[in-house]
Amino acid sequence: MGEESASENAKAGFAPSSKAVSVAAVTVLFIVSFYLWTLPFQHNRLPFGEGDSAWHFAIGDHISSSDKATFRLSYVTGVWYYGFNKILGPFSPEYPPSNHVDYALMQVFGGERFISVLIFRAIASFIGVLSMFFLVSRLFGALPAFIAGLGLSFSLREQLTYLFGQQPTLVAIVITPLTMYAWYKYLTSVYSSEESKADGIGSGSGNAGRGKLVYLYVTFALLASQYMLHLQGFVASAVIMAVFAAAMTVKFRKLPVSKPNIVHFVVAILLFLVVAAPFAAIYLGAGDTEKASFKFSRLFEWGISPDYFKGSFPPAFSLFSAEYPRILVPFLLAGLILLLLRLFLVKNNTKEIFLLSWLIGTYIVLHLDVFTNTGLNRLARMLVLENYIFLALIALSVVWLPQTLASALKFDSRMASAAKYVLAAILILALVTTSGRSTHTTLSQAYGSIDRITPAQADFAGNYLSKLPEKAFIYDPSIKVVGQWRYPKMRWMLGISGRHVGRYDGGPIAGVDYIDKNETYFMFDYSDIALFASNQASQQQAAAWASQLQQIEKDMFNSTKPVYDANNIRLYKYEPAAGGAVA
Repeated sequence: MGEESASENAKAGFAPSSKAVSVAAVTVLFIVSFYLWTLPFQHNRLPFGEGDSAWHFAIGDHISSSDKATFRLSYVTGVWYYGFNKILGPFSPEYPPSNHVDYALMQVFGGERFISVLIFRAIASFIGVLSMFFLVSRLFGALPAFIAGLGLSFSLREQLTYLFGQQPTLVAIVITPLTMYAWYKYLTSVYSSEESKADGIGSGSGNAGRGKLVYLYVTFALLASQYMLHLQGFVASAVIMAVFAAAMTVKFRKLPVSKPNIVHFVVAILLFLVVAAPFAAIYLGAGDTEKASFKFSRLFEWGISPDYFKGSFPPAFSLFSAEYPRILVPFLLAGLILLLLRLFLVKNNTKEIFLLSWLIGTYIVLHLDVFTNTGLNRLARMLVLENYIFLALIALSVVWLPQTLASALKFDSRMASAAKYVLAAILILALVTTSGRSTHTTLSQAYGSIDRITPAQADFAGNYLSKLPEKAFIYDPSIKVVGQWRYPKMRWMLGISGRHVGRYDGGPIAGVDYIDKNETYFMFDYSDIALFASNQASQQQAAAWASQLQQIEKDMFNSTKPVYDANNIRLYKYEPAAGGAVA
């Protein structure tokens, strides 16, 4: 590519590479993202999300109210995964406390219990857009960075992860572009002749070497941050880092270490271990609840089929067609083809090697079930990582295609520049009219009806259940009757009340040591069924559910007066002397 440097210089002198335009682009991305991602609570201030969402909130809420972050869970959340960790035992955290301290800090500084946390979740989701913009703009310019960031703002997978409330996974993964950029800067400086000499690989010393080492320490600091948020983010970065280091070693036929900087490597690793070691048992003791069985055919699949995680995510979470509209496919194919061509046509192809390493690393991460005992149900969350490399390639296609054609066909550079902006306009318009429109629909309609905890349920949880003894255990038999959609609402009643609310599937109360039978309650919530009955089309179903739940209530508490009876919700205190509760 003889005219590559001329093209790059022309791009560098144009406005999109200026700081002012970059700031403007980030501002637009933030406004678009923040508006969209706050849609679920712009008109309904009650919290939302699946069971995970309520669990994370409840831990942060407890930290905020108690004004301390401990290494053990409270009773309310601890019995949720009681005995889950084989090393730490009962009431052990599933994640390091940093995740939930974030929630607590938002409550303290925001001065509000729910909206502050929801705003944190929305802003945390924007970190992925910001980190992606930072990486791509630094390496390729502001225009493709804006396109890639806009694509992430419209990512269905990130939306669903955010809506479900699996925030630790999402936040840990969205830091990956920043970690990768720091690692890229470190490795490229090592292999730069001037930097190598400054570091002592050649001769002499200088500021360049010190600058390179800053990136090394930043890389490990970001890795530690990912580790403290969620192990999956740390693993994703570590795998991609290893692939890129191996690729650079092959390219330059030299390991990226020397006698002088090996000391800094050891120091950086030791500092990481100082941070990580105290929390290692959290991850090592948890294990994986769903072991994967080796399937050779998995090696020929790029992603993860919906068949592997039925019941955990909707099929659209992994479907390529749901994440990428058809109009984006030609841009993605062009980006992939041009990436491979540029590996051979561009003399200084370090950036291309970096992107290829990211692509290969993503493949490995999405196939950890083949190489380790990772369950596919949990591994599906890593699909969020795919968006970053694919959207980067989609965005870069509008820059690379005109450059490649101009170089091969000897076009005027101004024509290539004009073609770049035409393609960019087409791609941005395509994103807005397809992914952008569906994003608005998804987020504005999310948890807008019966799927969300209702005012009556929130009032009951906040004003009555919260006044029960701290170790009160409230059973909810309704899930067995109406189905799993009731589960998140039940858990949010736990989050709001600060008292444990769990499902009851029938039979005698389990004789476990963490349940005080003298502080055990049964909740019969007909409020959701009443909402169903208000719709003529679902009246018959509502009547059937009501009949089943009433029969359970009659069998268990026929002659007992409820301690609470309002808004179609009744609560009974279980009396052990009356015998085991059986439904």
